[in-house]
Amino acid sequence: MTAKRICAAILALAVLVTITMRIGLRMERRGAGLLDTLWLNYRFFTLWTNTLVGLACARVALGGRVSAKIQSGLLLSISMVALVYHVLLAHLRTYNGIDMVIDNMLHTFVPLGFAAYWLVFVDKGALVYKDVLPWLILPLLYCITAMVRAGFDGRYPYHFLNLSDLGLFKTSLNILGLLLVFSAVGAVIVWAGQRLGRSEQFAGAE
Repeated sequence: MTAKRICAAILALAVLVTITMRIGLRMERRGAGLLDTLWLNYRFFTLWTNTLVGLACARVALGGRVSAKIQSGLLLSISMVALVYHVLLAHLRTYNGIDMVIDNMLHTFVPLGFAAYWLVFVDKGALVYKDVLPWLILPLLYCITAMVRAGFDGRYPYHFLNLSDLGLFKTSLNILGLLLVFSAVGAVIVWAGQRLGRSEQFAGAE
């Protein structure tokens, strides 16, 4: 087994264990069933993105192929999970024990681990700036899904998506602003990937 597949397997296992523990604890503490707990927890972009990272890594670990563009798009989303959490949300929450471990795994260690995996193993030299556009599909789809499901249960995961309080115009502006931030971070990823790819090619030619 190659180093790439081993690292991917470690990341996939970390995501699986973390999310399984989170779901299990929520079921135990709230006395809710599995489907209800999954419905509640998967209203957050953090769970969406960690799950997708875990699935992509599992595919690589099993010998499958995931394109550099897809993995780079996942890097964008998981990086935004970490950035938004640590800039805007971390100081609002206090966790202890296993809850602190789960929180750190989802918002810090999995993002850092996947970023390190991307830096070392992903062939990123062929990235171009137009690749950023399809990377915006995931956050846009999430925003739409979050608002649609909130129409059924009244639960908005984030205040900037609270359509009932903010109205359509302000909520749309918030989503547009979010996509612009995603685009900017995505452009940085492309820029870094191109330069790192050239450095790797140059080193290989020596």
